[in-house]
Amino acid sequence: MTDTILCIDIGTTSLKAALLSDRRTVEAKTRVALEKGSGADGWISALKKAVAELKSENESAAIEAICVSGNGPTLVLERDGDALATLLWNAPTPKSDSPKTESLYIPRMIAARKVFPGEWEKASSVMSGPEFLIKFLTGNALTILPAKGFEKAYWSDEELRRFGFGADERAKLPPFKKMGSFAGKICEKAAIGTGLLEGTLVFAGAPDFVVALIGTGTIYPGKLCDRAGSSEGINLCTSRPIFADGIRTLPSAIPGLWNASALIPDSGRRKDESPDALLEEFSSAIEKLRNAAESNGELFPDELAMTGGQCLDKEWISRKEKAAGMNIRVPFCNDAELIGDLVLARLALGDYDDMDEACFVLCGM
Repeated sequence: MTDTILCIDIGTTSLKAALLSDRRTVEAKTRVALEKGSGADGWISALKKAVAELKSENESAAIEAICVSGNGPTLVLERDGDALATLLWNAPTPKSDSPKTESLYIPRMIAARKVFPGEWEKASSVMSGPEFLIKFLTGNALTILPAKGFEKAYWSDEELRRFGFGADERAKLPPFKKMGSFAGKICEKAAIGTGLLEGTLVFAGAPDFVVALIGTGTIYPGKLCDRAGSSEGINLCTSRPIFADGIRTLPSAIPGLWNASALIPDSGRRKDESPDALLEEFSSAIEKLRNAAESNGELFPDELAMTGGQCLDKEWISRKEKAAGMNIRVPFCNDAELIGDLVLARLALGDYDDMDEACFVLCGM
């Protein structure tokens, strides 16, 4: 029997789950499509189906613990474990004349309050995707904060007050817990509903782009990864923040480091409809990051790690290598978000001393 971590990631169009071992093997893996418009309730249905499929694929794999990650800033308005409304991160929202903010979440909260006024009023909690699934599994409410440096991208009490959120509204936001934190144990209700063993440990993952950076080892200056699924983001780890047109800079998962990214919307659809134009944009994004890095004295590699659904197309990988002028490697699990979950869970269980050691072993650095 092989001990594994059940790694779960809520994507935009599908829920991905895998049983990953610390020997860098995929003991079972599945992807369950999410019905358009199903919202958070659809994630629970998809999880139930995913667990059944994983068990069917490998009956001998033991689930030692569970780690959950997912997209953001998706918001779920929740009460007593039920999703009253879901506002996906990419859902169109009414224009707002609110002041500017560095927060990715406050504008979505303002939108959710406008789009779902009744549900907003009734909700006891406002949380993102992975946190909602964690509450379903454990009964515990939390907000995953990847690292201290991410607070501006989330919220502070002062910033919430500045945007007019009252005390009752601020109380809807569960307390911050650092990624990799112990979230709780599988409760009786979730065990009955999913077939998971009651009492199994559950750990907080992180936003999908953060666990993808961890899972590809993009946590050292000069490391580059391409997250290419339904949308696409090319990410470079840097030792200092760099700024340029078309580049978004956020803190890294590692304190003191930064992540510079160039985003390509609707990449999955455009791969089929206009691949040549997409390759040109991909090449341009690589060059944009290269120029920004070199002009700021940062390292830029001759290799990148690629993760996501587009990794399944070997011919496409070859075309991207030519467009970028660099080698592309694919991790042992092509959905590196799940490897990031594995790293966080194993760290939390005390199997490794720090992130460096865990990534060296589990990401094949």
